[in-house]
Amino acid sequence: MVGPLPKAVCTVKVITSGQDSPFVCLQEVLHSQLTDIQARLGPSWGRIGQGREDGKEAGEYSSIFFRADHWECDRSRTYWLSPTPEVSSKGWDAAFERVVTIGSFRHKRTGAVVVVMSTHFDHEGEVAREQSAHLLLKLARTWCGEGAFDLSAPVFFGGDFNSTPTGRAYKVLTEPGIGMKDIFNILPADAKYGNEEITFTSFGDDPNQHPARIDFLFVRDLGSLRFLSFSILPNRFDEGVYLSDHRPVVADVEVSVQVAM
Repeated sequence: MVGPLPKAVCTVKVITSGQDSPFVCLQEVLHSQLTDIQARLGPSWGRIGQGREDGKEAGEYSSIFFRADHWECDRSRTYWLSPTPEVSSKGWDAAFERVVTIGSFRHKRTGAVVVVMSTHFDHEGEVAREQSAHLLLKLARTWCGEGAFDLSAPVFFGGDFNSTPTGRAYKVLTEPGIGMKDIFNILPADAKYGNEEITFTSFGDDPNQHPARIDFLFVRDLGSLRFLSFSILPNRFDEGVYLSDHRPVVADVEVSVQVAM
């Protein structure tokens, strides 16, 4: 059995080994695990997010870790995936409360702004997954259109969507004209690394769980971005320890900066 401490250690290895990622979206993380990861990463990293059960520390988080030495979090918020997203609630036919964590981040040196979203859709409720997809698209538009926020800021969101590319939730999220783009589909084959077909592996001991691609990185507003690579990393280490029953999904993206003259 893998406990919180080994999982936290493995998570830190993925974040810090060979990946210069300024943002890391985590799902199914408990408060004790978050604090342990934070302690191991040190003060150069910050985090946002709230527990899904009470909006504080109870229940699982869909947290975002970010490089606090490079990025300033201007604003963050946790919403519930339900008809009442402002308060702790279970949505539609979902088995559990589900949340999305959103942050608006400003690069300290260049002033570039990005919005990052982390979420975990319900594993049972098909209606909940579809309606959650609609809600996320609405929130993405809202966060790019509010007051001081940059209307041209790109939006990235990642998570466990419990939907394959043929599922209704995925189709809503990627609907042409109003949806997001799956970064996997943007890059050519020679810029993709790792296992391209499977992100959910299970822990290898449950015959009723079938491997599938249900974890994604989506993006809104491609105009100011340059996509360099996409990877699905291993989730099992040499010691036989699983980081997770999901493989980490990583994208390397450049955000262009317009310098005022």
